[in-house]
Formats: sequence, structure tokens, C-alpha cells
Amino acid sequence: MTLPWLLFSLYIGALIDYYPKKKLMILAAIIRIIVLIALNVSILFKIISIPLLILAAFLIGITKVVFDSTAQTLVPSIVSKDILEKANGYIMTSRLTMSDVVGRSIGGILISFGIFIPFALDIISLLATIPFLFLLKTTASLKSHALNKKSKLDILEGVKFVWKNQLLLTLALMGIGITLMFTSTLAIQVFYVKEILKLDSSGFGLLIAVGTIGSIIGSQSISLLKNKFGFNATILTSLLMMGFTLGSVGLTSNPFIVGILYFIASFFIVTFNICNLSLRQRIIPDNKLGRVSGVFQLLSWGMSPLGMLLGGGIVNLAEKYVSRDIALRIPNISLGIVYSVLFVVLFIALKKFNKELLMNNLRNKQAKPN
Repeated sequence: MTLPWLLFSLYIGALIDYYPKKKLMILAAIIRIIVLIALNVSILFKIISIPLLILAAFLIGITKVVFDSTAQTLVPSIVSKDILEKANGYIMTSRLTMSDVVGRSIGGILISFGIFIPFALDIISLLATIPFLFLLKTTASLKSHALNKKSKLDILEGVKFVWKNQLLLTLALMGIGITLMFTSTLAIQVFYVKEILKLDSSGFGLLIAVGTIGSIIGSQSISLLKNKFGFNATILTSLLMMGFTLGSVGLTSNPFIVGILYFIASFFIVTFNICNLSLRQRIIPDNKLGRVSGVFQLLSWGMSPLGMLLGGGIVNLAEKYVSRDIALRIPNISLGIVYSVLFVVLFIALKKFNKELLMNNLRNKQAKPN
């Protein structure tokens, strides 16, 4: 289901900017329902096959790209920009709770009653979503703009906009580094837990659960942190703590300490991601939000497999010179170093952005007649 993000993020981003967002989300939900019904029928009549499963997963992946990307760009037209962190925090909480906690908890139980049951519940949940989408009120214009031949060039407008905006370009390049290093640690996580922490699958599951709890608390705390300490302090502290905690994982063999580090890291990963998203939603014009968001989605999903390869490559190379115990720690330690550098980069970028913003405000005030 990840391939559609790589193939269609930019194009779907353009569609989001040209067509009514609610209609795109409803259409994506309907198509997903049709695919799930077809999948259920093939299971019931025992005609399911690997090619059919791959096709269904690919189509569902496309609908997910459309639905999730559109929902992300719809938020600024529903709530005022000063409470974007709060709104995005609520969305993140609902996803983490239903997907990582409830979904994983009851998934195995539901399958025991029949393999088609989870798909049937997914269909029901999607059907329940559609009426709420119809009732959704937005401040954005719902006028449709048909794509013409010249509009195909606009698919790259998001790339151009990011390239010309120094802060967005910094965030995009930082996103590459953050994703590469984070997924490099995920690539060796199982080996680290098994060989260094000496934990079995239950212990590994417990670590993931602790991290999930940290993520949920972080998503609910973001608005409070931003209001109390300010946006810049929140996003910078989040990035710094991400690097410190995940980097420190490579320095210990104590599973209890790692559990605490996972909790703190997950908390600040979520607060950073929400701040990052909210910042983009504030500074990107509504008519370009889909295309620019598509660029960030493409970079994020595109770097993930490369990060996995990087993690494995680092360990394989390091094992030629050091013990496997040390080699398995290097990706986390490297992450801590890279994130510390990115912290400095973000600090400088935000300082410059705030200075330019202040100068623009002063010019606007001076331009107004007394």
C-alpha cells in the first residue's frame, strides 16, 4: 500500500487543489467500499488469489493517498490557523487510538470469527464516514476547477513553490534527513531488541505499546505546549529531544531505560510532526496546499525504503570493523548526531523566517495611511 504514495502523491496533490476536497474524500471512500466488497465476495466464494490481493491493496492504497492527503489540506479551512496544533492533535489522537490500540487489539479476535469480518467492519466504518463528510462545513471555496492541458504542468508547481521558499525548502531537506535516519533505526530494531536487550516478541510488543502511549499523550499535549512555551520553542525542543532519546537508545542495554526512552521519543516525535504540519498549513496558500503537501508526502515515503537500506548497510559495514553489538548501536547513535545538526539548521531557519515576517509586518504598517 506504500507504492501509491510514491507514484501518485504529486498528481493527487494537484487534484486536491483543483477539485472540491469533500467530493474527493467521498469518492475515495466509495471506491474503497467497492474494492472491499469485491474482496469480501472473492473470499466468500473462495476465488481469492495473490494477484487479486495485490490489486486490492494497490487500489486501497490509492484511495488512502487521496483521502488522507485531502483531509490534511482540509483542516485549515475548517479551523482558524491559531488552533491548527490542537486540531491536528485531535486527528492524530484518533488515528493512534483506533489504529494502533483498538485495531491491533481486536484484529486477531475478529479474524478468528471469519477472515471477512475485519473487511466488513471497514466497509461499515466507511459508510458511516460519508454522511459526516457531507455535513462538514468549510470556509474554503468549493468551486471546481477542471484540469486542462496546461494544468498538467501545475503538478510541478508544488516543487517550484518549495524550492523558492527558504523555510519550506529547509523543512523538506530536513525531512529527508529525519526520515532516512529514523527508518534506518527501524530496519535494525528487531535485531537490537532481540540481541542487545534480550527480549522476546512479548517484550518487543510491550516496548511498542509504551511508545504508542507516549504518542497519544504527545498528540493531546501539543496545544498546551505551544500555548505555554510558544511554537518555536516547542518544535525545536521536540527535535532536540527526538535526537537525544533515540540516540541514547544506542548507548544502553537496559530494557527498562529503553522503554522510558521510547515513551519520551514517541511523545516528541508526535509533537514535532504536528508542529511541522501546522507550520506548513499556515504558510502555504490554500490554492497550493495540495501540491506542496504532495511534495512532502513524496519525500517522506520515498526516503523510507532508502532509510531501511541505509540501516542495514551501516550495520553490515560496521561489522567488518567492530563487534555486532556495537554495529547494531551505530544507527541510533548516528541518528542522534544528525538530529542535533538538524536542530541547529532549524533554529537558524526559524530565526530568519521570524525576522522576515517581522520586517514584512513593519512594511505593511508603514504602507498604511495614518
